[in-house]
Amino acid sequence: MLKKLNLITAAINAVLITGTVGAANAFAQEATDVKPVERIQVTGSKIKRFNLTSPTPVTVIGGVEMENAGITNVNDLLAELPQATVGLSPETTTSFIYASGLNTTDLRGLGSERTLVLVNGRRFVAGSVGSTAVDLNNIPTTLIERVEIATGGAAAVYGADAVAGVVNIITKKSFDGIEIDASTIRPEQSGGEQNFFSITGGMEGDKLSFVTSFNYSKTDSYDKLSRDFYRNPVTSYANPANKSGTDGIPERVVLGKQSTLGYYSEGGDFFSKTGSLTDDHYNNHHWAFDNSGNVKAFDYGLGRVENSGVPNASANSRYYADTNNPGDGIFSHGYKSYFQTPLERAILSTYGTYEINDDHAATFDFTWSDSKATSESSPAFFAHTIRRDNAFIRDDMAKIMDANGLDKVTLRQANENLWGDRAYQQDRAVIRASLGFEGILNDDWGYSTYVQYGRIEQDTLWRGEVLEQNLVNAIDAVELNGQIVCAVRDADGNVTGEREGCVAFNPMGAQSASQAQLNYIATNATRTAKQDQLVIAATFDGLLFELPAGAVAAAFTVEHRRESAETHPDHAMQNGLIFGNSSLPMKGDIDVNEFSTEISVPLLVDRFLATDLTFETAYRYMDYSVTGGDDAWKLSLNWGVTDEVRVRLNRSKSVRAPSLSDLFTPSSQTFNSGRKDPCRADEITSSGSEYKANVIANCQADGLAAGWMPTANWQAAGSLPGFVQGNQALKNETSNDYTIGLIYTPEFIEGLDLTLDYWSFEIEGAIQYFGRDSVELCYESSSLDNPFCSNFVRDEQTGDIINYYQRPINASIIAKKGLDIETAYRTELGNGDLAIKLTATYLAEDSENPTGRTADFRSNVGEIADPRWKGRFNAIYSHDDSSYILTANYRHSSVESNEWNIEDNNYNDIPSYTTFDFMYKTYLLDELQVRIGVNNILDRAPPRNPFTYDDGEFFDVKGRRLSMGAKYTF
Repeated sequence: MLKKLNLITAAINAVLITGTVGAANAFAQEATDVKPVERIQVTGSKIKRFNLTSPTPVTVIGGVEMENAGITNVNDLLAELPQATVGLSPETTTSFIYASGLNTTDLRGLGSERTLVLVNGRRFVAGSVGSTAVDLNNIPTTLIERVEIATGGAAAVYGADAVAGVVNIITKKSFDGIEIDASTIRPEQSGGEQNFFSITGGMEGDKLSFVTSFNYSKTDSYDKLSRDFYRNPVTSYANPANKSGTDGIPERVVLGKQSTLGYYSEGGDFFSKTGSLTDDHYNNHHWAFDNSGNVKAFDYGLGRVENSGVPNASANSRYYADTNNPGDGIFSHGYKSYFQTPLERAILSTYGTYEINDDHAATFDFTWSDSKATSESSPAFFAHTIRRDNAFIRDDMAKIMDANGLDKVTLRQANENLWGDRAYQQDRAVIRASLGFEGILNDDWGYSTYVQYGRIEQDTLWRGEVLEQNLVNAIDAVELNGQIVCAVRDADGNVTGEREGCVAFNPMGAQSASQAQLNYIATNATRTAKQDQLVIAATFDGLLFELPAGAVAAAFTVEHRRESAETHPDHAMQNGLIFGNSSLPMKGDIDVNEFSTEISVPLLVDRFLATDLTFETAYRYMDYSVTGGDDAWKLSLNWGVTDEVRVRLNRSKSVRAPSLSDLFTPSSQTFNSGRKDPCRADEITSSGSEYKANVIANCQADGLAAGWMPTANWQAAGSLPGFVQGNQALKNETSNDYTIGLIYTPEFIEGLDLTLDYWSFEIEGAIQYFGRDSVELCYESSSLDNPFCSNFVRDEQTGDIINYYQRPINASIIAKKGLDIETAYRTELGNGDLAIKLTATYLAEDSENPTGRTADFRSNVGEIADPRWKGRFNAIYSHDDSSYILTANYRHSSVESNEWNIEDNNYNDIPSYTTFDFMYKTYLLDELQVRIGVNNILDRAPPRNPFTYDDGEFFDVKGRRLSMGAKYTF
């Protein structure tokens, strides 16, 4: 059985190497001319079939394409496909905590959580605790045989989360020999170097066949200032010429110079004038400290950014700076900013098959992966309150405060010399193992069953953190009984004693701290987390009965899955004691029982305008322990019109289940500034909203009489407290999907294939996070029967809002529609072969409505993340033992916002963007392959626009780089 399966595998590989899918039938037929083959399985269906035709669009990437691109992570190639975009990557997680260094893919830009990633048709454990997205760092590149991307009807076959589609990574199952591969990437400008090494070995025996591979890679970080295009910025600032929102003059214009925030200095700085910041504050009342702790006027480097005429000068609280004139502000252009998260990963994987007899075989696989990533950030920054009775205030500062009648000042400070830079180290360890059995039951039926277990352990370490309350205590230093101590004060601010265990600290001009002060104030924080996945599944597929056009085929699958996750923050995090981070423990689990069936019915064969016509349908029922029962289905038609033309139609319902984080994120404190309440009488009176009548009716229905006002104490209070938390009342998202495809292989142009696929996704009840804005949405709705009203709590006596929740709700509506174009051409040229492939996507619609209200509808198509056109061109010329590969990637021109008008800015338009890569491969010996390439040949930087000039998500920020590699097989 296994040997016969290998024949069809070889045929598929021949198709994949050329990068085309349309010729699959021809290659498969060549294989069948040699020996009979068994039915095979393609992504998008669990029915094994005799050919590779499918009513579901499938894009195939051969493992060789990753080698041709000179990459070591499959996500780097997926991100360049027109139908996909970056989910998360080392280039987009430089400031992330729990997600730093992750590599996730995102089909159609619908989100990584709506893209199901499979390995050999099976689910893989999540890449981050609480998530559903798979970290592609855990997939060994050298074992990837091909990647199949299917859209339309995937949820009915594979289950929830396949809304946008399925990325199915097919690995090698055996290997005969040993192969060593090493490569490196060296950018022209320093930083971002990558090194890769792998060793792969295996055997193909009569009974046992297996492959084992060890992959190691290391990617260095690089700061933004290491790139010349960033050192020459295209930033923006508030336009001094703008006087109103109706004068036709942009509010913001391009600055184009390096600038620095005009406060937060190393030694601390303060204003000796109260009230909203104005030019007078900055020019005449802004003070800092020299290295000796003496007060001096704040140094603005090359001078403040022009702000004449700008109503609020704080909007322009920046100044010009360069290397020789840095000024006193620490947050300068590019300060502690990085283009790439450093990432180190090691993967050990084994896949194999043991043939029990001619009809049955056991399959097994094991993966161990360990990755380390660190996000670096600025030091902790604070706005200290310094009272006039502080024991560390010197005479010069005292005179300034007294002259301006100040009993306290706010000292802004950020100093890496005190506590060190903040760094978030993420260690992830993944194990995954499965054992399965597959075989044939009789001439018509076969089976496949497996048990799979996976776990991710995710340990996070925060360095350079500060115990905030301890710092507040230490800074409030007074002289008591001849000693400088930390003060204990009464409600009126009077000193009543000394705070035990506290070590007083003087931040004014401070460049260092004593060990005793560090022990009291500085700290590290940790969080451990893990997520387990258990899957038990069985599939039976075969032929039900014969029809005149052929046999009716079916597949039946039963599956049980359990996902559980838990997090354990340390004491400081649980109690909100450290700067900028607080978290409570989380524990949650989901059980899913599923049953699915697929049926393929041949309707016509060898008829006029119907070489073949097949109807396919699939249905899956899912029973979730939290969200309840749900189903997914598809209806498909696969129509061979002639030998040259094929049409495919697909209509399906897909679902996405909420993640463990969506459901079980524990409450953590948050705050919202302001004391707005749509039910206040003064807000109702001044409102010009189209929802004013709804607000009046709903407020009264909620027990707030006409003329109601919140209490004076509530109005005078500070920020409104709230909680971030999950929502166990969530339901599954539902998507209605359509695809209509045309495949054309003209006989008069040998070697040409053309595929057109129109696709449409309409997602209802999409999960969206809402917080303080739920109050307005609740009362602006047509009645109080809406999901937003449960997101806040009022006092039963006074009506005051006393709490709100920031949590996910099934409220959003998302629609995406477009056209995929794929064409491939193969021909002999000279003494070699030329293969050309062009893939492009046209985006016709991309809209979202977070609430379902007409006024909240927004179209995103044509914006930076969603250009109208994206394309990829690939040309390979092969001659003897050498190959020359040229690749071009294209993004159409776009805009930052479709809602832009001239009052906003003068830089909304984003130009088109194209990069070119080249790779040369040859064999110096039969066993030795060498390759050398240049990525981004023209050294194309991101578009020179304030929104994109440093954008590493959609544009190349690495610059021109050389890639070299060698592979030796023996």
